[in-house]
Formats: sequence, C-alpha cells, structure tokens
Amino acid sequence: MPVASFVPLLGLLAAGLGVLTGVPQVLRLLRDPDATGLSYSSAVLGALASGTWLSYGVALLDPAQLLANVPGVVCAVVTVVLASRRLAVPLRHAVVALAAWAPLVAAAFVVGGVVVVGVLGTTVSLVKMLPQIVTVLRRAPLHGLAPSTFVLTQVSASLWTGYGLATGQASVVVCSAVTVVLAGIVLSRRCPPVAVARALHAGRFGLPGQLLVRPFVLARRATLTLAA
Repeated sequence: MPVASFVPLLGLLAAGLGVLTGVPQVLRLLRDPDATGLSYSSAVLGALASGTWLSYGVALLDPAQLLANVPGVVCAVVTVVLASRRLAVPLRHAVVALAAWAPLVAAAFVVGGVVVVGVLGTTVSLVKMLPQIVTVLRRAPLHGLAPSTFVLTQVSASLWTGYGLATGQASVVVCSAVTVVLAGIVLSRRCPPVAVARALHAGRFGLPGQLLVRPFVLARRATLTLAA
C-alpha cells in the first residue's frame, strides 16, 4: 500500500487524540475546586486557538481538522467557564476576547485566504501556552493541572507534526512541533521524571509500571555498586 494512503489516517489519528486532550482537564475542574496553577489566560487563548483552527479546517474542508476542532471548541469553552468559576475570574474577559478575535479571523480570510488563517492559528496556538509556561517557571503549585491533558497534547501534536509534513501544511508543522516542546515543559514541572519513576517503582500504577522502570532501577543499582 502506498505511503500516501496512510496520510489521511495519520491526520484522523491525530485528530482523534486531539479530541481527547482537553477532557482530563475538564474532568479535573468538575471534580476538584482547586484550580491552583491553571492559567486562565491560557484557557481563553486555547478557546480562541480551537476556533481559529476550526475556521481553517472549514476553509480547507479538511476532515482531520474538523474532527479535532468541533469538539475541541466545545471542550475549550467548557474549560474557560469552569476555570472562571474556580479561579473567581470574570467571564466577561473571555467574551470580550472572542468578540474581538472573530472579526480578525474573518478579515484574515478575506484578505489572505486560508494561509493567513493558518498563520493566525499558529500564532495564537503558540502564544496560548506562554501564560501557563510563566506560571510553571515561577515554581507555583500546579495541583489544578491535569497531567493527562499534557501527555495527550504531546502525542497528538507529534502526530500533527507528521501530518503537516506529509501534507505540506507549514502552519501545522510549526504550531505542532513547538507545542510538543511547550507541553513537555509543563509536564516535566507537573510530574517530575524522578517522582514519576519512584511512583512506578513503588507500585502505584501496578505491575506494568514496575516492569517499565525495572531496567532503570537495575542500571542505577549496578552503577552505585561499581562506584562503591
């Protein structure tokens, strides 16, 4: 089977995972009133990004973009509403941002077509992570963040990078590749690798987790023995 025939499947797989990325954060906000460490600005920008990429997908009639961003917009809006309540931030800021952004996207399409809309989507998608990164770098508590959201974001963005390369969509490639890095920064702070390894070794995630870190544990013990 030609490699080209796998490209649509890659896009649909990326989109399928993309649909799920925001779900863990929504569930966490529903279960736990503690939203410490969650950036409201990032949540609002995330909703604008989803809306922009949905417009991009509609303009291209790209099934992968439509599959990812129709539910993505819904999930992003729910996140904004819940974050507004949990963090006691007026929702009107998000409404004003949406009212200002929608005409800009429409104007971009009229002036430059789908390419300019893709540039806008890339820009807001990259910017949306910056407030969250600032919060992370300040070493603030991050209990309100759902780690699964950032794991899924990394995997989905990796697939989108491959899809963008295969279809020649430069905006998708740039946006997705940088998203992989930024999500990794947040994840490494929310779940430090050493702490995760210790939790796996202690059996917190069952036998599969213990087997996963077993080679690293044995290697470390061997290193310590040689050093002694």
